[in-house]
Amino acid sequence: MGMLHKLELENFKSYKGKHTIGPFSKFTAIIGPNGSGKSNMMDAISFVLGEKTQSLRVKKLGDLIHGAPIGKPVAKGCSVSMEYHHDDGRKTLFTRAISSGASEFRLDGKVVTVQQYNQEMESINIFIKAKNFLVYQGAIESIAMKNPKERTALFEELSRSCEFQVDYERLKNEMTKAEDDTQQNMNKRRGIAQEKREAKMEKDEAEKYQQMKEEAASKQRIFYLHQIYHCERIMNEAKEQLAEQRKSIGNLEHNKSEEDQKVAKAQADLKKAQKEYHKLDRKINDKQKEMNIQRPKYVQIQAEVEHHKNKLETAKKVLTSAQALEEKNKQQTEVLEKQRREIEQKKADFEDEIATQTQQQELNLDDEQINEYHTLKRKALMESGRTEIELNAAQQILDTEKSNLAHEQRRQREHEGRAKNKEQDVERAKKQIEMLHAKIKENEETLEEKTKALKDTETQVIETKARAEKINRELNEVLRKLSEASGDTAEGERNQKRNEAIDNLRRVFPDRIYGRLVDLCQPSHKRFQLAITKVLQKHMMSIVCDTEETAKDAINYLKQQRLQPETFLPSDTLDVLPINEKLRDIKRPSGVKLVFDVINLNNQAARKALQYACGNSLVCEHQEDAKQLAYGGSGMPDRYKAVSMDGTLFQASGVMSGGSADLKQKAKKWDDKVVRGLRETRNKLQEDQNNLQKNRRKELEVEMQRSELTSINQRLATLRRDVKKMESETLERLQNELEAHRAEAEMIPPRIQDIEEKVKRDQETVQKLIEKNNAVADKVFHDFCLKIGIRNIREYEDRELKIHQEAQDRLREFENELDKLKNEIEYLRSEDRSKRVNAEREKAALLERELKDLRKKQKAEAAAINELETSLENEKVNHMERKEIVQKLELELTEVKKAAQVAAREVTAAEKAFLGLENLVARKQMERHSLLHTAKMNQIKLPLSSGSLAEVEAGDYDDDDDEVMDEPSTSAESQSLSQEQIQRESNIKLNYTSLPREYKEVEDEDNVKKLTDRLNKEISESQAHISRLNAPNMKANQRMEEVKEREAESTEELEAARRKAKKIRQQFEKIKTERYRRFQECFEPVSAKIDEIYKSLSRNQSAQAFLGAENMEEPYLEGIQYNCVAPGKRFRPMDNLSGGEKTVAALALLFAVHARNPSPFFVLDEIDAALDNTNIGKVASFICESAREEMQIIVISLKEEFYNKADSLIGIFPQPAACTTSGVLTFDLTAYKQTGLNETIQGESVVPTA
Repeated sequence: MGMLHKLELENFKSYKGKHTIGPFSKFTAIIGPNGSGKSNMMDAISFVLGEKTQSLRVKKLGDLIHGAPIGKPVAKGCSVSMEYHHDDGRKTLFTRAISSGASEFRLDGKVVTVQQYNQEMESINIFIKAKNFLVYQGAIESIAMKNPKERTALFEELSRSCEFQVDYERLKNEMTKAEDDTQQNMNKRRGIAQEKREAKMEKDEAEKYQQMKEEAASKQRIFYLHQIYHCERIMNEAKEQLAEQRKSIGNLEHNKSEEDQKVAKAQADLKKAQKEYHKLDRKINDKQKEMNIQRPKYVQIQAEVEHHKNKLETAKKVLTSAQALEEKNKQQTEVLEKQRREIEQKKADFEDEIATQTQQQELNLDDEQINEYHTLKRKALMESGRTEIELNAAQQILDTEKSNLAHEQRRQREHEGRAKNKEQDVERAKKQIEMLHAKIKENEETLEEKTKALKDTETQVIETKARAEKINRELNEVLRKLSEASGDTAEGERNQKRNEAIDNLRRVFPDRIYGRLVDLCQPSHKRFQLAITKVLQKHMMSIVCDTEETAKDAINYLKQQRLQPETFLPSDTLDVLPINEKLRDIKRPSGVKLVFDVINLNNQAARKALQYACGNSLVCEHQEDAKQLAYGGSGMPDRYKAVSMDGTLFQASGVMSGGSADLKQKAKKWDDKVVRGLRETRNKLQEDQNNLQKNRRKELEVEMQRSELTSINQRLATLRRDVKKMESETLERLQNELEAHRAEAEMIPPRIQDIEEKVKRDQETVQKLIEKNNAVADKVFHDFCLKIGIRNIREYEDRELKIHQEAQDRLREFENELDKLKNEIEYLRSEDRSKRVNAEREKAALLERELKDLRKKQKAEAAAINELETSLENEKVNHMERKEIVQKLELELTEVKKAAQVAAREVTAAEKAFLGLENLVARKQMERHSLLHTAKMNQIKLPLSSGSLAEVEAGDYDDDDDEVMDEPSTSAESQSLSQEQIQRESNIKLNYTSLPREYKEVEDEDNVKKLTDRLNKEISESQAHISRLNAPNMKANQRMEEVKEREAESTEELEAARRKAKKIRQQFEKIKTERYRRFQECFEPVSAKIDEIYKSLSRNQSAQAFLGAENMEEPYLEGIQYNCVAPGKRFRPMDNLSGGEKTVAALALLFAVHARNPSPFFVLDEIDAALDNTNIGKVASFICESAREEMQIIVISLKEEFYNKADSLIGIFPQPAACTTSGVLTFDLTAYKQTGLNETIQGESVVPTA
């Protein structure tokens, strides 16, 4: 058996860089401190052998790269290579690497698939799923503590008998199901035998039942003959009356046609005049629209001019104020500069004077006298040393007090100067507040004037609105009457509300809401009304507008007013299909037109909406033509949406919807039956409404005035806020600062007085010490003073010092005055008024330029408005003339329509009577057909002179039941028979000879009904008597044959189920046998070997280990018991064993399993953790013996008693780094072992240095 020779790790976990570890011995121990990376070595071995990620203590493969756990991987990948030596000397290099987050497998440097890699592993007896080559840290005790089921799963995995588990379970379930099916077939066969006995009883009952039914059939025959006889009698009488009525209708229709021609001519003349009228109306609306657009512009510019005038006046006032402040500041600065220059000149003159005096008064001594002076001075100092020290100390205190006095005097001057400046700031702030109050007063006066003007304008607007509401109420009433005059009374209230909604929308959104689609167009001819209504049905009442934004605004308005929802068609967003021009050239079928072409538009703004609603729909003369166009019949290549003149719509998708009473009611909206008086009233009210609409600019003026008032209020609020801020913050702050400086200046004089008193006292002390010191000096300098001709030495010294001191005091005064002037000049210069003056000057200039431009615009807008007003007046004159012509033509049209309506009513009355007779004939035909069909369906044999009841068919009507109808039809012919059926049934002649005379001679409808009811009652009684009997099965013989056939089928099914169950059982037994064989081939050797291994591990033959299956027949279905008896102890369950005993037991099981299917090497991670020294020795001895018997063992251990028996050591040690980094040392122990012994030489360990 081969062995693991060496490992090569590169950037794997804690092993940074490339590490070559090995060669490995037969018994190799891996040692090192905790946290050094020993277990990472175990992970490296598992990794290269193909272990999954979750067993390597990481979440993803990328975490195996060194540095990845702390987010700083040292490389993009890592790898582990294992060099394996075979028994025959061959070498195989197994390599597993990570690149781009995925594993790559290589054999001898060649990339292979994971399946090929695992196959090569299995060829050397390494099974990664069974893990027969390694034991992880902490896994020993868990192996010992496995429950019986878990041990069974372990042996299933080791023996690979689990490969048969899926087939085993599947075949077992199929076998159970097949046995259940066999039992069900047996039960089914018993049920069929019972059913066979019941069929014979039914046959006897059927014969008695048939006799009673024949008696009832005779009564039913007379019942049908009686009804059909009288039905045919009434139908023949109605046909004679129909012929006479048809002639009368022809004459009335000719008269109606002549009246319709007169109406058509009058309508054409009116249409032409209305077209001109509407054209002028649109021109006036366009001009009015321009006026409505132009006038707000003029008002706005006028307001802007006024606003800029006010702003310019304010800017000029602010500029004047800023200039005055600048001039004052400049003058003050010049005065102070002049004073500064004068003082500087005085200072220079004084310095020159001092220099001259010093030269004139200086006492000249020769060198000998000067030397004598210095000698005597030192002598005097020595004799008056203590007095001199006291004098110097007193003089120092006096100088300090004088310095403090000068400091306080300087502070007093500074605070007085700052107080003076703050007084000026306070005065300026007060002037600014006065200016703001003046502006507030001016704006308040303007606000009062504007408020009064707004109230006047609002009064006018309210009066206009009241008049408009009154006109709207009157107009709605007129429109309601017009609606009633059109015959549309069912929806009068609803239409009234909808009309109010559209009127409100047109008032709120003038020139943006055009109106409802039905009001913006009309059919070119009355005969197209039904067809157009059908196509436009969904959009007839939709509202057409200019943009989607207008539609959204209108919807919000309807919601606010709680009006009914409306559908809007905004022209700018409609996705309109272009007109298919080739549809206008269709020749066959004839008379086909585009629906869009047969509609006249009253307002071109609605053209796009109409095109959207119509699409490329076609109108045809007949239903068959429309059906042909829609369904692509008669060689038509394409399908089109088509509608016939009667309103039947055929969709290209195959859906058809017919005309209805509701459709005809909606088509009445096109009728022009408006009373002349109502129309005149409506026109007048609409004209008044338009005139009031033109006054809406007053509302705009109100909004403009309100906006202007808001602006003034905002300015007032700003000014008041500024005044409040100036009074409560700026002025108060300045006054507080002024008071603070004054208070500080008042607090300084007392401190000055105190310091002056201290100076006076100190001067007296100094003077006493000076006099005392002078007495000593006079004695020392007596002869010297006589020699140079002075009274005493102080005369010489004081003269020189006095001149110098007086000069210094005078110069200090000059410096103080200059500092004061300099501070005031800097303060004035810091308040640079010129920048503000320049800014205000630029602002005023900008406002003047803007005002000039606005006045030019104002003049241009005024000229444009005058031009529009002149043009509008001219158009109004033409509009009134054209209106009179239209009214005259409308009156003429009303008269000819009345005559046409009279003729139409006569035709309608005649047609109604004709239709009544046709319906009577149709009803009787239908009644005859129904009676014949019922008799046929009930198998009643009627006596016939000719024909056959086979000609009678159900459902053969004019309306095709297979067609999809989206609206219910209400026409009288909807249930009539087809002409073909009528012709067929007319050939059926009944023989009434068997009908008794009493049934034939009755002609009164009531008597006919009484006889019918009597017959019906007798039939009902007979049928009730029959129904009280249990109706037998009339097909008893047929049922008997069916039972026999089912009996044969059930027998065959039973045999098939038995064969299937036998086949599945055979397959199941085969899988069961194979699974048992594999399991036992693994389990039995382990069970036989485990006791021997446990004894070897315990080094005691009294030790016992037993491994037994709970289910001997099928051990893989139940658990496996594992018990051990330690040497010298009684039997105890595995849970009660000590940690060391559990470890030994687990090792026994592991080595037994390994002995059954040995791998070339065995890796154990800290298996000695729970062992004491005695057990460690035993286990180590066993491992040494096993290693000699061609088993390579690699152990990770922390205990010297264990690893000192190894052939070689691999030491793992941590290296200092930001991330855990491992170093590797190898050490061969074979040279240190005694000859013939397996024990390590006792003594000091030899540790190589790295």
